[in-house]
Amino acid sequence: MVWALLPVDSPPGAQTYYIFAKGTYKVGRKDCDLIIQTDRGVSRLHAEIIVDAMCPILSHDGSTWTNVHVRDHSKFGTFVNKKDAAKAVHSRPNKVETLKDGDIISFGTGNASFRFCFYDLMVFVGSSKNALANCSIKSIISSIGILFIMKPRKMYIILLHFS
Repeated sequence: MVWALLPVDSPPGAQTYYIFAKGTYKVGRKDCDLIIQTDRGVSRLHAEIIVDAMCPILSHDGSTWTNVHVRDHSKFGTFVNKKDAAKAVHSRPNKVETLKDGDIISFGTGNASFRFCFYDLMVFVGSSKNALANCSIKSIISSIGILFIMKPRKMYIILLHFS
């Protein structure tokens, strides 16, 4: 599973960010995992994105939810779906909000907005059976939710696909 933060209505220079593993990712202007310099309202340590699970969870009604949260540490705020004023993260208990696929996250005064989403990823690796067996590539790719497919006497194919 790969999460992405894709720039939305951002000025030139805005980057796309990918999250490949569980953990806490610092968002800010300087010395952070996700560095945002397109908005002067972004603090040095503005927020944290906390990824507790790489895969979405399917509920009994068919909807999905994530185990990914954003925690605000800023002066100017972090917003999820900013048009809904009730979604200001700094006004939430513990300044934390759960993210859903398709949410728009805005940091600072609004010039740094990103769509949080699942992202399709395909990786192809060619190797002999012995070379692949001697390394830990299978366990590494499995740890980020990639399906490992092996075709005898042919190329190993690693495929990740989201609907």
